[in-house]
Amino acid sequence: MGVVVAALAAGCAVAAVFLSGGAIRPDRPDLEVALVAAALVLAALLTFGKSQGARISALVLAAGATGWAVYGLSTDLGSGAPGVSTAVLVVAAVVALVATGLPRPVRWWLAVPLVVMLAAGTVTAVTVVPGLAVRSMTAAAIAAPALADRVTSAPWTWTSPAKVLDVVAAGAGVTVAGAGGVVTALDGPTGAVRWTYARPGAHVRALVPTPDRLLLLAVYAPGGGADRHHHLTVLDAFTGEPVQETPIENVRSADLLAPASAVLPTLTHLGDNNFRVDALDLRGGNRLWSWNAPEGCVSPFALPASGRDVVLAPMLCQDRLSVLGLDERTGTPRWEHRLPVTRPSDEKADFFLRSAPGGGTVSLTLRYSGLATGANTDVVLDAATGTILSTMDPRAPKRITVGPVAVSERDESGKITAATLDGGVAVDLAACPDRRAHATTPTAYLRLCASPGGGMVVHRQELDGSASSTLPIAWPPPTETTGSLLTGRARHALIPAPGALVAARGGDAPVVGFPSR
Repeated sequence: MGVVVAALAAGCAVAAVFLSGGAIRPDRPDLEVALVAAALVLAALLTFGKSQGARISALVLAAGATGWAVYGLSTDLGSGAPGVSTAVLVVAAVVALVATGLPRPVRWWLAVPLVVMLAAGTVTAVTVVPGLAVRSMTAAAIAAPALADRVTSAPWTWTSPAKVLDVVAAGAGVTVAGAGGVVTALDGPTGAVRWTYARPGAHVRALVPTPDRLLLLAVYAPGGGADRHHHLTVLDAFTGEPVQETPIENVRSADLLAPASAVLPTLTHLGDNNFRVDALDLRGGNRLWSWNAPEGCVSPFALPASGRDVVLAPMLCQDRLSVLGLDERTGTPRWEHRLPVTRPSDEKADFFLRSAPGGGTVSLTLRYSGLATGANTDVVLDAATGTILSTMDPRAPKRITVGPVAVSERDESGKITAATLDGGVAVDLAACPDRRAHATTPTAYLRLCASPGGGMVVHRQELDGSASSTLPIAWPPPTETTGSLLTGRARHALIPAPGALVAARGGDAPVVGFPSR
């Protein structure tokens, strides 16, 4: 019976080779897991031998395989993004070690418990072990406060236990990504911690909300692992409960994540500057649909972009240059912004696609030498219908979408010389000579400004021309030089969030929130 148990354990080890290794072991089969499984198979074969040397060799092989499997499992758990392959391997190795170490012949009443241990341990490894890498606290679902516009002058502050990497508006307030794999949700009106989700040992690479702010996409890079694959966790923004988890290709920045409310679009290169758009169902985890450019056309590369419930797809054909709004549920084109092409060119077509916070509007900037006319190359569209809301002169200042009101800026040698808000309101540049972050609300243009004395204030310029106002922020002086926040190139963020206007700085400064009136 001992040889039968050893054989079953070896079979279980072979099965582990083909199980998911998580982001830390993206390859199947993984070389280390395969070598340990091979050692257990050899140990099982040696148990059939009659000699004392064969039995000792089997025991030595099983012991070595067990030690290496335990080491691999501990490393995987420490990475913060483990799979199940090493956990199943440990169960198989332990059972094989016991089976090879028992005196011959092995009685059935000793073999049966080992078989039960193998089966129960395998089920436990598959269902329980991945969760051992997670530390979390959930919250009850509540109604979301309205996005902050007019706020009080009495802020709340929250100091993160880890260095702040990013802050985004989601759920009932804001969510903070911290060093050490920690994600913390704060209540907008009070600043109280609502829930936490952490993968100790892993690193947060991106934290992106869906346009409706109901879900959060947290991308983790495994600590100590190859940087080719990451782990995507989709969280309920109100409760912190994981909705689904899946391995994902390397996410170098948050720009590569542009979810609609229900799907995450990804690009697959088909060759000859043609890309396929695939849509991952954020709640189900399956690929919901794929879209290819029709025959005779290609879909060139552009950073992924989405509206509230559409996915944007660029397309170049012999007779037109287009951007399609694909329905997030079906992938069928809902609208097309089409520019005529009169002389196809070998030059590259450039697509710059951006969506406003909330996904209600999208801005397109299209460049191609073969266009019949320069009209409608720079436009803002309604994301749901594709209707042109406004056009821009390509020679005019750059347009920045930081909220419901867009900002057009003209700069010379990197210095802003003029700025205008939608509706023709001129920006008072002198009121904020050192801008660190900015945003718009339906009634105001907000800027986070550094004062000459080293302090920070939030400057509010009213869109109706009434008197402006400022709110001071009591941040300590920076103690270190840190990089930009994950969702941008700046170190600071100013976020109109549900229930509060929130200001954040990368590093160890507190997050500050001014509650809505």
